[in-house]
This record gives sequence, structure tokens and C-alpha cells, in this order.
Amino acid sequence: MRSPSKKLNFFTFLAGAILFGMLLQACGGGGSTASDNGNGPKTITVVYQQFGPPPYPDAQLWQKVKQKVEAANPNIKVKLQPVVADEGSYYTKVDLMMRSSRTAPDLVMEDSFQISSDVTAGYLTPLDKYLDSWPEYKQQWFPSMQNITTFDGHNYAVMDGTDVRLVWYNKDIFKKAGLPTDWQPNTWADILSAANTIKEKVPGVIPMNLYSGIPMDEASSMQGFEMLLYGTKDPLYNYDSKKWVVSSKGFQDSLDFVKQVYNPSKLLGPTNDIALSTQAATTITQQLMPQGKVGIDIDGSWIVHNWEPNGPAVWPQWQQTMGMAKMPTQNGQGSKYVTLSGGWGYAIAAQSKNKDAAFEVLKTAMSKDMLAQYGIDSGNTAPRKDVTEVPAYKNQPGNAFFTELVGFTQFRPGFPAYPKISVQIDSAMQHVMSGQSSADAMQAYGQAVSGIAGADNIEKR
Repeated sequence: MRSPSKKLNFFTFLAGAILFGMLLQACGGGGSTASDNGNGPKTITVVYQQFGPPPYPDAQLWQKVKQKVEAANPNIKVKLQPVVADEGSYYTKVDLMMRSSRTAPDLVMEDSFQISSDVTAGYLTPLDKYLDSWPEYKQQWFPSMQNITTFDGHNYAVMDGTDVRLVWYNKDIFKKAGLPTDWQPNTWADILSAANTIKEKVPGVIPMNLYSGIPMDEASSMQGFEMLLYGTKDPLYNYDSKKWVVSSKGFQDSLDFVKQVYNPSKLLGPTNDIALSTQAATTITQQLMPQGKVGIDIDGSWIVHNWEPNGPAVWPQWQQTMGMAKMPTQNGQGSKYVTLSGGWGYAIAAQSKNKDAAFEVLKTAMSKDMLAQYGIDSGNTAPRKDVTEVPAYKNQPGNAFFTELVGFTQFRPGFPAYPKISVQIDSAMQHVMSGQSSADAMQAYGQAVSGIAGADNIEKR
């Protein structure tokens, strides 16, 4: 048998090379220019996402870092290389850049959620030896913020910002319902009891919002389901056995909570036209909450930025109207409270020729004062403990409370299978919203996850 045409292979290669070059050009081209062993000035290339209207917090951060580093180190030049793209396109473009030593940056902005897949692809440098020589990191970064960037026992990035999830409540509605305005629920039952009281005593409002169903995607699985499940004794993923837990009392109890919120005979949540819409978060946070139409909302720390002077739904009264409470565990057991975090950090590309110098630049960017200002500019919650010592950061509404939650936060399993599994969580939630039993929804979830992760990689409790 004759081998495939070499001519065809050549043109296939040529077409791929041209496409690769075009994509690299779209990313801005050009990576690091000198090695750690070189004698000349080192250029440290920093890649970060830039999207939406200005101002751009990451650009503001790195302009300050560039000025400070270059003033103190004549042999280091910092080259800023923003990638103008939405989140999905950013991942694609940066992956292309990191495949080649010619185009790889030195420092790259990484979604903490993408670290495992980028490590598996060979794109990132383990930072253990650098972090071990930097006492400030171990002392000031919350343990949770160190763990979120760790994969297979090695740390690959330094977080510059995060977020948390909590229970928001409207004090005016609580007062009308005869509920305390300094409310802190201690169990799931406390939340449902307050929602039922609002249902009975304050007509015309949504007693509580819990994101649920497929249209709201990760908001449903993370803000909704996982904020419940992580408050039980049963995990989503068993790190000891390295298996997904597809059947457990905690999983079923979490679905039952969703079922109670969306029980049509005594609806506590939004109607389906709102809940099962891709615009549910916009409707809730930018319209209904400022209008005083939502009693309780399990949501993220970032929603306050909707209501600020430059936000899409300016609401000066929110600081007096909205209360903030910790999400309790199911029965107040264990740690008593639960929250989940995501966020971004900076990593050193595996193909970088300037790893030592890159880390020195990274340390400058991650200083207390730099991250305090970055937190103010970006609206992110700081990953380091001592940032709350900076008055400008601490005095931002909610920041002190949000940073406190980082101390006990948890995060999603950072494995390539998770995005597909997350969709199955959303599906199970939507099924119980439509009347299916929690047991049947959980069984269907288990079958789907078995197909995604493999039968050998799941377990039941």
C-alpha cells in the first residue's frame, strides 16, 4: 500500500502554519526576548485579558508595576501585551501563544479554573521553589487562595483577586415581615423559614432567589447547588478516592432544597419566565432588587458593582437597604458556614526564558498596596489577609466582610470533566423544578456523569 501523499501533507502543514501565525498575530505576537542566563536586559512580557469598556483594572495594575520595576531595575523591561477578547477567545489565544517559545509570554493571566488543563497541556511552570523563598506568600495569602492554584501537589500561580458567595437580604422587606434586620441564618431551615414568612406577610415580592436550571449555567451550579452541597457532609468530588460522588444524602438534600424553593403550590423563588432565562441575574440584580422586589438572594460579592455610580443600575440606597449574611451549613454543623470562590491569578509560562526575573516582577505586582488598589479598581475581593489593613480597600462597602469569607472558602473541582458535569447539575436542578423527584434526578445525574468521567471514576454513598 502506498503512503499518503507527501504533497497533501505539506499543504496541510502549510495551511495550519498560516492559521497559527494569523492567530498569533491576533494575540499580539512576540514573547520573551532574553534568557535568565543572558547578560543583556531582560524583557518580561505580561499577557492579560482586556475586554469591555474602559477603564481596564489589569492594565492599570501593570502600568504601575512596569514603572516601579523599570525604575528600580535598569536591566529589566516590562512589556505589556493585552489580549482583547472575551473569556473563551482569551483562553484559545493564550493557549496558542504558550505552545511556542517564540511567542510564549513570561507572565500570563490565568483563570484559576483553567490551571489544571493548562498544566496538563504543559503550559505552566511550577512555582514551588519561588514561593518557598518568598515568606510573604505563605504568611499572607489565605490557605484557600494557595490551594486554588495547586494541582497534583504543585502550585502554578499567584491569585490577584477572587470573589465569594453569600446571602443577601432586603432589610426593608424583613422589617415588614417582622424578621430581624441583623439576620444571620444558622441552618438551611432558617433560610426557608424566613422565605416562607415573607411569602405570607409581604405580598408582591419574590421571597428568595436561588439560581437554578440550565439557562443560568454556572450560576446555577455554583451559586445555587454547590453553595448547598458544600454545606453537607458529602462532597461533589472525593479527592481521596479521586472519584466523582454521584449519589449521596447531601446531593439529594440539596436537590430537595431547590425543590422547596420552586414548589409551584407555594413558590418561594422567581417564576420560570425569570428563573429559566439566561438573563435571570440581570433581571434580579439590576431590576428587581433595586425595586425592593426580592427578599433573599444567594449570590456573589460582585453584585454591588451593579449599583455603584458607574454601574448599570445605580442604587445609592443599597448600603442601607441590603444586609449581608454568611451562608450556613445544612444544620449548622462543622465549619457552620460555607462559601465558594473563583478568580484569576498570574502564572509563569513553561516556555518563558526569563523565569527568575519574571517572578521578581510578579512579586512587585502582588504587593499589599498594589493588590489593595487593584481590588478597588476591579471590584475583586483580595486574596491576601493584610490588604484589609489598607484603609482605601477596607472602607469600600462590603470589602471587610467579603475578605473575611475568603478565610473559609472552597472552590470547584478543577478538572477538565467539570464543565460537562456542571451542566448535568443544572439539568438535575431543572428536573426537580419541573416536578421530578430528587431521587430520580440524582439517578439521571449519576448516569450522565458515568458517561462523562467513566464508570471507574464515580462513587455512591
